Amino acid sequence: MNALFSGAVSVGQIDQAKAVTEIDALISWQEARKKWHQDKTRQKMAAEGGGMNVETVPGGIAFKSSDFGLDAMDLQDMNYEEASESGDEEESDDELDPITAERKRRARRQDHLRRTAGEPVKPPVSEVDGLKESFGSMLRMVLAE
Repeated sequence: MNALFSGAVSVGQIDQAKAVTEIDALISWQEARKKWHQDKTRQKMAAEGGGMNVETVPGGIAFKSSDFGLDAMDLQDMNYEEASESGDEEESDDELDPITAERKRRARRQDHLRRTAGEPVKPPVSEVDGLKESFGSMLRMVLAE
């Protein structure tokens, strides 16, 4: 990443001062987002009155996302289960009368707003986007080895 950055600065592809400012803003945003997520998880655990819920596999072996080198926050960001469930819910809403369907849609929207309340806003990035093409070509070279 350092070589990519210094190479882009040396050929004038990006402005160093702007890029450093954007990178610092992204780092601060990620730290704030991580703290927000930790606080939200603590509040949720305190409200439930228990520890982490770990689903067990038959045989008594408990797996956590960290066992596979995955961060729980990344898994939450992917949110595969909710995306597939919401599509199914929307299809079932078509069968309901319009008023009931609208109430369900508003309840889901309110739940989504509650889950994302207070989440830090990602800073705008323009200068760092200039590194995408170079990053892609360097990545292809490394992966080809």
